[in-house]
Amino acid sequence: MRGPTLLPLALLAGTSVTPGRSAAQTGPQPNLVLTLAAGVADGGALWTIPRQPFCPAYPGGTCTAPADTLRLAREQGSSITIGAAVSYFPGPSVGIQAEMAYLGLPLRDACVVLNASPTRLTEQLCASMQGASHSTGAISFVASALVRAAARHQLSPYLRGGVGLVAFDHSTIELVGADTTGQAFQILRDESPQRLALSVVAGAGLTLALGRAYQFRFEARDAVARFERVTDAADALLVPPTGTRFFHHFVFTMGVDVVLEQKRGRRY
Repeated sequence: MRGPTLLPLALLAGTSVTPGRSAAQTGPQPNLVLTLAAGVADGGALWTIPRQPFCPAYPGGTCTAPADTLRLAREQGSSITIGAAVSYFPGPSVGIQAEMAYLGLPLRDACVVLNASPTRLTEQLCASMQGASHSTGAISFVASALVRAAARHQLSPYLRGGVGLVAFDHSTIELVGADTTGQAFQILRDESPQRLALSVVAGAGLTLALGRAYQFRFEARDAVARFERVTDAADALLVPPTGTRFFHHFVFTMGVDVVLEQKRGRRY
């Protein structure tokens, strides 16, 4: 009777040492990530000249008519942004990122004739500038520091701060109008156009794991860039005084991360 009595006890003991449930496990920790993202960036007013004396004359000609008075303004419109970034985390929390992105940042002009009896040419030029939009292709390069939390969890929030440069192909100062025949007239001249702007970026976001190799990413950031602006009315040579100022652009992006390298999860 001893053998049959010990058999159930042996089976019970075997069951107690065999795992009845999967051991707890932490998720993988992404260390090297390639991000492809797209989004939108808002715009804002660049400068305004409340009263600009203007004497219309054909290029190379002499102005003989009385000067008209214009109100001139320029703003940067909202646009799309498309970019790619590489992020590297040597540890669980702190990492670095290099990003290159395209920003539309179109320039929009505004013109209003203030005097009661302007010349016909001035009216034509002002009408051509009112609401005119100029596509300004801008490329930004930003190096950032990243701080993330819950790196091994499905949802991982992070903070981002960085500095960079914005390169663009259109002067923020130069202003040109056209008459009804398409003849261009210089309204404001830019003697030394700037094509680079310093940028500072601060933002926050989160990543959502979509599997072992992919993540969804959402980010909101404030991109502060220094652009040249008009500070007062232009002189007789159409050259205005200028200065620089930092402008805020709020950017919202969504994208996909490709995890190129990760630290495996562990059981405990």
